[in-house]
Amino acid sequence: MKTISVINQKGGVGKTQTSINLAVGLARTGKKVLLIDADAQGNATNYFCKDVNNLDLIKFATSDFNDKQPIEWLEETLGAPYFENDINGLLLGECNINDAIYITEYENLHFIPSTETKLINTDQLIKTSNKLQHNRLKKALRDIRNKYDYVVIDNAPTFNTITLNTLFASDEIIIPLKVGRFEVAGFIQTMKELENLMIDFECQYKINILFNMIPRGRRASYHAFMNKFKALFDSFDGFYQIQVLNSTVGYQEAVAAKSSLSSKMIIDSKSKIAEDYRNLVKEVLEEEAGD
Repeated sequence: MKTISVINQKGGVGKTQTSINLAVGLARTGKKVLLIDADAQGNATNYFCKDVNNLDLIKFATSDFNDKQPIEWLEETLGAPYFENDINGLLLGECNINDAIYITEYENLHFIPSTETKLINTDQLIKTSNKLQHNRLKKALRDIRNKYDYVVIDNAPTFNTITLNTLFASDEIIIPLKVGRFEVAGFIQTMKELENLMIDFECQYKINILFNMIPRGRRASYHAFMNKFKALFDSFDGFYQIQVLNSTVGYQEAVAAKSSLSSKMIIDSKSKIAEDYRNLVKEVLEEEAGD
């Protein structure tokens, strides 16, 4: 079983889309996949709750307020997923991992949800516990290591006891990266945190950089930027493996918006971006075969 964490301290770089489309794509090849939502926002979870996330814009615009307060009405209109067990209960020892796993409509794909913003409280509860903080998820995953080929983890844009657990349990890291000054700054900070973690906890990862959300069209400056990044890390000689993936993922506002509103996976669309995600899945599988 290979565990892949998708992480970047910079928000808005496509971590959740990378996680869910990679997980669905791997499952489509016949691999048994477990997706773990480790982000308090629970966006990955919502993609697998069709009744909650399927937002009809016309129905939304024409619905009556019924004298409700704005926030109350919005909450009722959007709905909220409910799961008896989730990542919080698992990390706090309130349930075992099998009780926190749910099936999806996608064959070969199961997931562990994150609900509401409980992970913020879970982080604090873990910190105040007398038990070891960093290895709870890794120990839990041992119980299902023969059930899955891949575990894909969608992480929050932060480093805390939750991400410490997910990263300590991981074999590989994918860092989605947009072209831009602030995005590179976020990448640098992410790498510093990962390097410290690898030293402090004696972890070893293969780290993959995925250029993501690339605008379509002939953009010579973007390609020059990405080629420079690749050249930098082709010559890297350190205590861990790092590379720029050959796969890149494009961006189209209409495709992203449709996926968000309907909870349909981009990899299932007829867009060029769907092909990009399929190429990413193929590269991940080829890398495993070459290990």
